[in-house]
Amino acid sequence: MNKVLKNCTVLNDDLFLEKKDIYISGDRFVDFVEGDVEDMHSALVLPGLINTHTHAAMTLFRGIAEDVELQEWLSTYIFPREAKLTEEDVYIGSLVGFMEMIKNGITTFVDMYFFQDAVAQAAKDVGMRGIVARGLADVSGHGAEKLEECENFISKHTDDPLIRGGVGPHALYTCSNAYFEKIVRLAHSTNSVLTYHLLESPSERDDYKKRTNVESTDFLDSINAFDERTIIAHGTHLNGKELNLISNRKATLSYSPISNAKLGNGIAPISEALLKGVNVTFGTDSAASNNSLNLFNEMKFGSLIQRAHEENPTLMKMEEVFKMATSNAQKPLPFDVGEIKSGMLADIIVVDTKRLSLMPEKYIKSHLIYSFDTSSIKKVMIGGKWIYDGEFTNVDSCGVMKSFEKAVISIDSRL
Repeated sequence: MNKVLKNCTVLNDDLFLEKKDIYISGDRFVDFVEGDVEDMHSALVLPGLINTHTHAAMTLFRGIAEDVELQEWLSTYIFPREAKLTEEDVYIGSLVGFMEMIKNGITTFVDMYFFQDAVAQAAKDVGMRGIVARGLADVSGHGAEKLEECENFISKHTDDPLIRGGVGPHALYTCSNAYFEKIVRLAHSTNSVLTYHLLESPSERDDYKKRTNVESTDFLDSINAFDERTIIAHGTHLNGKELNLISNRKATLSYSPISNAKLGNGIAPISEALLKGVNVTFGTDSAASNNSLNLFNEMKFGSLIQRAHEENPTLMKMEEVFKMATSNAQKPLPFDVGEIKSGMLADIIVVDTKRLSLMPEKYIKSHLIYSFDTSSIKKVMIGGKWIYDGEFTNVDSCGVMKSFEKAVISIDSRL
């Protein structure tokens, strides 16, 4: 179906505002088409945001572990609960996660978890676009089985307009070196997104080197784990040499400043990474470690913490920060998203600028980074279809929330 959105105030990824009509044919923007007309009354229209690192189903664990360090957070609170999850749990947790993302203006995601079919179904049911990477680890066994599941999932979704499979080794401390090498080969042979946690916590570098007598980044480079389809999650403790390597290999670094700060993992060297030409994007990480799934929060906090750390208020200009959530984030993905222009997928968010936090309107570009309230998002379109218009068009919000709360109670009863 063709659509014409009349009288839009369109913001592109370099924060340039333009009054124009938007033409949509099927699931893409076009230069012109006749179709159903909707008057937007000068509403602000933004490209949908892209969340390059998340674990959507972990909304189930929001708030369970506060004020603890990463390894305790994982071993005491997260891993024991994950061992009890069912496919139904992951479905409802993912559905709530994707609904939250959509209400916050996120239209594309990169997720890493297990029960990948349930994650994919949740995304498709709500109408969201993304990469579903099967989380992989072999420290507790069944590594080969998980890798086969991953390969089958990728094959199943090769031509899916909304969901593509990805390859998600959890980390070097949960994957043996030999297993990680097999995983990378699978990513290359299927031309899939490869995403993994790297140097997230302060102790991770030394722990790996003591165990293997080699630097983690040297090992990863030796098995070709850095390329244009690679998304490195966190990278909080990458050094200058390693940032040069990542830049040269055209890999992407997903910056999760709120999760990093909450778990006391430090401040990622993002200012240096940008100077070295690294493609930097934003990720929320999970609702268990964040606790919200809101890229506008990441943009504000992520830029300000860099300025505070470097004692330099000129770092991370607004245009640069917004690109990290849009066109930068598109680069490792197989989707034409992140910009409002002909040929790109029609993913947009519509903002009501008549809000206290967005006044005065003449400085709206600043407000998007520093004072944005996501309750001002009125509508969300993905692939030419309105999936949020004050209410979700594809799912029953009340029913989902009831099922979600029952799942949380059930999981707690299994511990």
